[in-house]
Amino acid sequence: MTKGFSIRKKLIVAFILIGVFPMLIATYVGVKIASVRLEKGIEERINYAGKSAVYLLAQKKTELAGVAKSFADDPRLRQAIQGGVNIKFLWFDTPLKVLLYNAQGKIIFSSADIRVPRPPHPEKGMTLIGNETSESDWPLLVYLLPVSDKEEPIGTIMTGYTLNQEFLNNLKSMTGIESMLLKKDASGIYQSLGSKDRLDLDKTVLQQVVIEKRQVFTRKATLHSGEGRNDYYSLLTPLPDADGKVSFLLFNGIPTSETLGGKLASARFYYILILLGLTLSVIAGSAMATGISWPILRFSQWVRAISAGDYNQKIHINSKDEIGALADSFNQMTDRLRETIAQLVDSQNYTENILKSLLNGVITIDSEDRIVRVNRAAEQILNLPSEAIVGRTFPEVFHQDPELQTLIRNCLDHHRMKEGIETKLHRRDGKTIPIELSLSLLEESGDRSGKGSGLVLLVRDLTEIQALKEHIRRQDRLAALGELSAGIAHEIRNPLGIIKGAAGLLQKETSSQSAKTDELTSVILEEVDRLNEVINDFLEFARPKPPLFKPQKVNELIRGTLQMVALQIDEQKTRVEENLAPDLPPILADEHQMHQMFLNLFLNALQATGRGDTISIESRYLPEEGQIEIRFSDTGIGIPEHYRKKVFNPFFTTKEGGTGLGLSVVSQIVENHHGKIFLTCEEGKGSCFTLRFPVQNIPAGKDRQAVS
Repeated sequence: MTKGFSIRKKLIVAFILIGVFPMLIATYVGVKIASVRLEKGIEERINYAGKSAVYLLAQKKTELAGVAKSFADDPRLRQAIQGGVNIKFLWFDTPLKVLLYNAQGKIIFSSADIRVPRPPHPEKGMTLIGNETSESDWPLLVYLLPVSDKEEPIGTIMTGYTLNQEFLNNLKSMTGIESMLLKKDASGIYQSLGSKDRLDLDKTVLQQVVIEKRQVFTRKATLHSGEGRNDYYSLLTPLPDADGKVSFLLFNGIPTSETLGGKLASARFYYILILLGLTLSVIAGSAMATGISWPILRFSQWVRAISAGDYNQKIHINSKDEIGALADSFNQMTDRLRETIAQLVDSQNYTENILKSLLNGVITIDSEDRIVRVNRAAEQILNLPSEAIVGRTFPEVFHQDPELQTLIRNCLDHHRMKEGIETKLHRRDGKTIPIELSLSLLEESGDRSGKGSGLVLLVRDLTEIQALKEHIRRQDRLAALGELSAGIAHEIRNPLGIIKGAAGLLQKETSSQSAKTDELTSVILEEVDRLNEVINDFLEFARPKPPLFKPQKVNELIRGTLQMVALQIDEQKTRVEENLAPDLPPILADEHQMHQMFLNLFLNALQATGRGDTISIESRYLPEEGQIEIRFSDTGIGIPEHYRKKVFNPFFTTKEGGTGLGLSVVSQIVENHHGKIFLTCEEGKGSCFTLRFPVQNIPAGKDRQAVS
């Protein structure tokens, strides 16, 4: 499965981009142009509403001035002000509010339930005041007219009209535009009278209206209410009061949601348009993309199968275009690739078989000091799996062998070859083995510099070869020693016989003499007997009897030998543990020599242990190797490392009074029975002798005799 977009999906996306986005851009531009034109019409409507509001205010001002003048011309008004006529009986036939003030500015009559102080500067005529005595916040549009009698001011008449919701409704019915009055509160914010909506304006626009007292059109007026906010296109008209401050604003506006852009946005026009365009583009794009991508998709499936190793694939595309030609070329390339890979596989298998068959280890090191390849023999020599070797640097693998690291480094740095170098390898299991190294440069094809790109190590384990050399040397020494021992024993036994006879006669003739003489002759006889036993051991070691091979059961031989040393085991208080596997197959062996071999191993273990130590005897069958394994281990003092290579040498002993022939005889008996013996020990913790003897098929009723 391919990751990411397939070519079909990419084509669909491309068609969508080609089809939808230009349409969206064109629609967007068209809507914007229409919106701009409509916004101009909206601005004209709002400006007309502002002019209409100014016109209505002018009409009201004219009406207020006419009523004030008609009352001022009435003589009864002067009499009422001067106290001659009861003002309460004066009827004012007008819907406007009328207030009379005396010369001192004290109100003497109000046609409505309002008590408004006389504004200063009555000569200014028309002004706007707040109705502070009423519960309503609607302002009064008033006209002030001084009243005189014989050119002496005797009072003031004020006519007023409340700019309330009725006025705003009349204005809206004339223009169709929403109108409202805004009053400045103590914090300097303008709020709508009636609805308490809060006006939010740009500072520049607010300065033009309030400071410069100009009528201003803006597209950024916002009214905040408890339910949210509404944006308006609006015209703001300042309404100054008697002190010249703009405490009131007349607001004429249309919400932006009522414009074309707002209508389209609220109706999710763009989303519907995008969804429709995507649907049409996906349908058309899928059809077109399928026709274009289908051969490519089939091509990619075949390519994936070939890349997975199926080189028998053939690409069949019935197309006369470039894709068809590419398929034919790819088929030809696949045929050649299949043949080449087959040759490479055969060559690689042949090389792998050669490397696996080599008895010597092969290790390849690249120019960056990393081990890139090892064969099975190298894994066995290093006692490490390939996973712990490949990919690591040679200093990491051979960190316990600085001499070996130096040798490899010199060959890499100086590009020199070396052969037949003998050294030691310290393995991870703590064992040190002798090895022979040959180092050669790894050359790449086409590289004529002679420097190479790495190094090839040929490693040979010399453990068996050195053991064989040591065995041959020991055998040579034993053969020479046997001949010499036989001659010496023969030459010594005759004088010993004479000495023993003379000492016996001397003992008989001197029986009447002193006890001292008798003691000395007894010592001579004892030492002659002991020396004679040593000579007998020499002769048995030098010229052993040929073994008489018969089928023997190993466990019975071991138990028989244990009975021979049972008394010594009890006296020494040493514990013996047996772990003898039942049903062991028989081996061909000499019973007497096997008892002698086991007895020497038991005595050696007893001499190396003390009270409370343990001697363990184990036996088991190794069917894969066709051998029986016997292990003698103890928890005694162990053998020092510098003595371990000498323990099987004749006459080598560390025990006082020992002959040094016990383990030599054991080694010789094991060799005569075609077996092997191994020693492992740890100083201070005990020793372990491991013996292995081959199991052979023995014809029934027949014995086998051989001379080693």
